Amino acid sequence: MEKNFSLRELNTFGFDVKARYFQELKTMEDIRELIANPEFIECRDAIRVLILSGGSNILFSSEFFDGFVVYPNLKGIETLEENAETVKIRCNCGEVWKNFVDYTVSKGLYGLENLADIPGKVGAAPVQNIGAYGAEVKDTVCQVHTIDLATGKTKVFSNEECHFSYRNSVFKKFGVWSLKCEVFPLIFAVDFILKKHGELKLDYGNIRNYLIANNITNPTIQDVASTVKAIRAEKLPEVGVVGSVGSFFQNAIVSVDKYQEIKALYSDVPSYPVEIPPLPSVGRNDSVSSPAMVKIPTGWLIDRAGWKGHRENHVGVWDKQALVLVHYGGGKPQEILDLMKKIQESVNDKFGIEIKPEVNII
Repeated sequence: MEKNFSLRELNTFGFDVKARYFQELKTMEDIRELIANPEFIECRDAIRVLILSGGSNILFSSEFFDGFVVYPNLKGIETLEENAETVKIRCNCGEVWKNFVDYTVSKGLYGLENLADIPGKVGAAPVQNIGAYGAEVKDTVCQVHTIDLATGKTKVFSNEECHFSYRNSVFKKFGVWSLKCEVFPLIFAVDFILKKHGELKLDYGNIRNYLIANNITNPTIQDVASTVKAIRAEKLPEVGVVGSVGSFFQNAIVSVDKYQEIKALYSDVPSYPVEIPPLPSVGRNDSVSSPAMVKIPTGWLIDRAGWKGHRENHVGVWDKQALVLVHYGGGKPQEILDLMKKIQESVNDKFGIEIKPEVNII
């Protein structure tokens, strides 16, 4: 355990935030010793514990976290089951996500190729239900293994018990440092089921156009992963060079009427249909259809509101992708928060849409 520990290298925004207590966990025994630590118990009971993974989706709201930061960093990948169609793989929480995707692609396994090069660790992927280019991690997660930091008991969550939705899961309500929870699960491993044969997802973003431009007419899983990496490299700042968390805001989900209203003014507005499960009806065995919704890329909204490339002192909006807020160095978290609020108000004034941050603000 360390005191007054700098988290500069453990949040991709690169803010120099200090934590009162910090401990890295490399084994299950480390976790069990942590649970008995008096300083940890005091912070846990006072709701001042934060589980920090890769720090690629975190924005601290101040320069000091007055609590206990837990950094689970267990390593290891193993194949659990295999048949003619699928492979079940267990990956421990401390493995770097993009390295794990590269591993599965090198094995010719389908399912994660569109999620290539997303920063962060495997343990955080289910929490956020990370997604990109038409794919979400929920599509491949089989089970999530956790240990309760209050009791030491382990629990395995099935895919259904994770309650995955757009950039959300049941784990977001557990272990949030500002909320009192009966249980405090730490994810130490995730099981994935990947396919040996599958259909490639090419119709989201610029994947298909990029493949055509590079004369790739019969793409492989490796081609798709490489394409996603290339597209991301063109749009996003390099991690460790310019501070960011990638996509700062969630994409906007609006009604068909709102979409048509915007399309009447901007014929080039991009959109994607949203699949929403039917609502259960009351007192009947069938269900009621949910209202049709449309996803509009929030980056497009921010760009049209005039923010792309904007800079204020140490922070700004990335000039290649308006969905990304960046920290150029030497700044403070409050600068990003102030910029966020200005952008939200601007988009709401122009389009009548409230955009929400995807980043977890602590």
